[in-house]
Amino acid sequence: MRWRTMSRDRKLIVGAISSHGHELGHVSVLEQLEEVGSIYVCAATDLVDVEDLAGESTRVAGKYTSVDALLERTDLDAVIMCARPDHAPPIMEKVVSAGLPVLYDKPASTRSDDLRRVAELARQKGLTAGAMLQWRYHPMTLSLKRALAEGALGNVMTIEGKMLNGLLQYRDTSTYSFDPEKAGHGILSWLGCHCLDLVLYLMEERVVEVMAMVGNLNPEKVAVEDTGFLILKFESGRMGTFQAGYHLLGGRATYDFYIGMRGTEGFAILPYLEPQQETSGGSEVEQTATYSLSSEARGWNTGGVRKERFAIPHSPVYGGVMAEELFRDFFDAAQSGAPAPAPIEDSVHMLEIIEAAKESSESGRAVGIAM
Repeated sequence: MRWRTMSRDRKLIVGAISSHGHELGHVSVLEQLEEVGSIYVCAATDLVDVEDLAGESTRVAGKYTSVDALLERTDLDAVIMCARPDHAPPIMEKVVSAGLPVLYDKPASTRSDDLRRVAELARQKGLTAGAMLQWRYHPMTLSLKRALAEGALGNVMTIEGKMLNGLLQYRDTSTYSFDPEKAGHGILSWLGCHCLDLVLYLMEERVVEVMAMVGNLNPEKVAVEDTGFLILKFESGRMGTFQAGYHLLGGRATYDFYIGMRGTEGFAILPYLEPQQETSGGSEVEQTATYSLSSEARGWNTGGVRKERFAIPHSPVYGGVMAEELFRDFFDAAQSGAPAPAPIEDSVHMLEIIEAAKESSESGRAVGIAM
């Protein structure tokens, strides 16, 4: 590992690689962080204009059109990567082989096997690798995690997750995100992953069996799924459901994003995004949200039903203040090779679940996932 010792007197030097994606937004997060001193941007394919990638960032100190050339630098502390799913694993293998921690945009692969190889390489080298899944930092998520740690729900029995987005009529379906060779999957991995990640994060255990129905219900026909309903069995025997789809009238930025958990001594309701809801800032990640928790557990029973309302602070960057905090924690973890805030192993498992869902839908049977 070639991570250089950090000090208050030294700013981070970060590489930012893109092959095709949300790259400008992620560079804007680096621009916002006082911990970052210099950014070296890299257009990994001719699908990206390196000048556009650099944008108006005052911290971009160099521009590259070759990943190999960028990785020849010996002063990099870490790399962030936003790559098309079919491009991502080979790029990350180069980054990790060069001894650098990597923070990547989802879903980072078309197949779980390809991402698993990267995860194993990072583990062997003691490097931090993880995804930009910032909803783990939403205040509702953090509040529920604390409540779960204190036993507020008793023995958790079930969880449900829902991620719905605007109808396909609001999207350009000619883009790579609707091409199975380039994207791998559709709604399940492209947007559904944000919710499925929270299901796994809150349950804190692996899924071992999946039953699913996956299909295409929009009038616009695409080669990847636009709808998915999954039943999940966790290793402890607890159960969950997950629903995703391009199903909402109202526009591309219309969402219905929800988590519900139920236990023997309480339940929690987390409506992250609701259609036509107000925002406290400029994007959907800043919607004002109200979290509900009911508990009869010892130490919680005097509160009955609790409701917390969060007005998310405004941030000009992609992903908002949640992304800022995730990036900071990633850089802190990378110093020691500690797990990333959203570790790569969780990304691998999400793809395993999606692959099992596709197989289940085709076969009409439950599909097991090896431990």
